[in-house]
Amino acid sequence: MNLLEQAKAEHCNIAIADIIYNPHEKSLYSLQGEIPLEPRNIALLEVLLSNVDNPTSIEEFIETVWESQYISKNVVTNRISLLRNLFRQHTQQADSTKIIVTYPKRGYYIPQSFVQLIAKDEAEPVSQTVEAQPIAVLKTNILRYLGKSLSVVFTSLAVLLAIHTWSHLTQETKNNTLHVPQVRLLLDNIVCEDEAISNTVLKLKALTLYAHSSSPFIHLSNMSSPSFYLHNLSEHCHFPGSDAEFDSDYRLRFNLWQDEYGNLNLESLLHLSASGRVAWRKIYRFKSHLLTETVNQLNADLSDYFKLPQAINTLPSHVSNLITPIANTTLNDLLARTMTDVEVLFYTRELLFTNQTETDFKKWITKIKEREPITPPDLHMLLALVTYRSGDVEQSLRMLEREYSAEVPDNALIFLLQANINREKGNKQMYLAYYLKATSALTTTLPAERVFDLYASHDRKKACLDLWQEALSDIKSIQKPKSILWQGVETFCRPYP
Repeated sequence: MNLLEQAKAEHCNIAIADIIYNPHEKSLYSLQGEIPLEPRNIALLEVLLSNVDNPTSIEEFIETVWESQYISKNVVTNRISLLRNLFRQHTQQADSTKIIVTYPKRGYYIPQSFVQLIAKDEAEPVSQTVEAQPIAVLKTNILRYLGKSLSVVFTSLAVLLAIHTWSHLTQETKNNTLHVPQVRLLLDNIVCEDEAISNTVLKLKALTLYAHSSSPFIHLSNMSSPSFYLHNLSEHCHFPGSDAEFDSDYRLRFNLWQDEYGNLNLESLLHLSASGRVAWRKIYRFKSHLLTETVNQLNADLSDYFKLPQAINTLPSHVSNLITPIANTTLNDLLARTMTDVEVLFYTRELLFTNQTETDFKKWITKIKEREPITPPDLHMLLALVTYRSGDVEQSLRMLEREYSAEVPDNALIFLLQANINREKGNKQMYLAYYLKATSALTTTLPAERVFDLYASHDRKKACLDLWQEALSDIKSIQKPKSILWQGVETFCRPYP
């Protein structure tokens, strides 16, 4: 909703809670007078007012306000904090974090319930020659309104009090939904002993992983594991990153089998991570061509169980039919296809573990970038690794330095790569900072005490290598001679000169 353009077209001001914004003069007023704003803060506020109820990402702020100049993500978040502080100081109607809301993984927005258009004469003097403060004009209008309504107020006091109480509770309930913490969910494994339905297992993994990684109200714990970006979906019965057992509140497991009538049966088991107790269970019976609809029903049931403010997004109908094993298709076929978001994420991960030429990898990168110039964080990280395999090492490292890497859950592998980047640059401070972050992030998959022992070791390099060997024990590629991945680990663990 572009409230800013509407206000300009109708020559109105915009009320944000009890603060008034004049879009024509680019000025902000409270009951105490004008609130001084820097040009960047004005630009940020106008972006938010141009997208009421719609989250604006940090990348969009950078492109609009800083005109595509590369700046740190922290600059944007600091500016948002400054705006919130201004609202906190000058409004008494609402919490500033509820006026400018953080939408997990998406950005920031102002809810429509906090803004409205108002006539210009309700907030400022009619004549610019009259040197009256906005506070005086606001008070005059309030008194005029009260004078006309005084008898109504007295005769309806009891009713107003009741309505106020009800409205307050209702509004508070709505506001609270803006701050529901993310559910920390780990996708564990799919138990299936029937090779005949192995393709269904692959499709189920692809659909479930996409749906849960793209939900802003789910912290997908798998993404915290260093192995998350090092597994394809075809190789194991478990999901990538399912070893992040210390980073979840719930574990979701599946049993899949086919009955004598050809029906598929999917048993979904939600376990409490701390106790292992089953918190929720349901069996879905379906035909193979209805897998997408079944996953959508599963996601709807989980959204209801977790009481998510917004349900997990519904997948496009029959998208499961578009997912096929990478071995059963060719890169040329994939390049020629128009793809859904689910397919793009699936095939990018699968291609990463195939033997393509550097030129072929570059063709895939070009296809994805043409389709989606600004990619979601998890896809961006996979593309960075594909870029590395394409031979463009420098571009891959630049991608890891981009702000997208801050949008995914803390991941020891990503921190390791960022540490090595700074080591190469000779930036000891940042290398050590990322060394500590990477080591700490290993506690998602290894016991904290085991990780902590590193700092007491007399041979810290060997202790570091042993930690990573344990954390990546199920990654076949590190066992290969001259493994690039293991060379990166050795660089990371080597003492800084």
